[in-house]
Amino acid sequence: MRTLTPSAERICLIAVEHFAEHGYDASSLNEIAGAAGMRKASLYAHFTSKDDLFAAVFERALAAEYQYVEQCFAQAGRACGVPGQLHSERLSERYECSSNLRFLLRTAFFPPAELRPAISRGFEAYLERMGELFRAALRAQSVDMDESRLTLFSDAYLGIIDSLHVELFYAGPESYARRLRALWYIFAQSLENPTL
Repeated sequence: MRTLTPSAERICLIAVEHFAEHGYDASSLNEIAGAAGMRKASLYAHFTSKDDLFAAVFERALAAEYQYVEQCFAQAGRACGVPGQLHSERLSERYECSSNLRFLLRTAFFPPAELRPAISRGFEAYLERMGELFRAALRAQSVDMDESRLTLFSDAYLGIIDSLHVELFYAGPESYARRLRALWYIFAQSLENPTL
């Protein structure tokens, strides 16, 4: 992640909220600059283009969400709960309070065409890291599970997370809660009987 000046960091904090709310196409550099207390020309002293700003915001949002997911799995590991449950149960709350997560989901679902390859690589790496954390937590609790089963359950967990992301973005917290209960019920039963 590139190092930014304090002014550029402030612009990114404002821009992540703006991009999370409006998406790439409907976002205005004039509005972002105005919210940062500057003119658009001053914004260009920090970022060469809208794509440049968007890429910097994406890097920072990914870093923040990586850190959050790492913390969730670390907390769950200390509590010895079902791997991944803490993260999935907190996802709705995180979505409401984190412009970074709202931005990431909007961007993953509707990436700007010019930035699609970088967005896809970044978001897939984020999901892959979540899968690695899940496998490590499951491995720590299930000594008898072989690598193919660990991978199978990890892929199923990521399928649950993907489904919950869709519910949060398109349907809202009530639908998310219903989907979480149903999926987690079935998934937890499968984890209890991993040989089926």
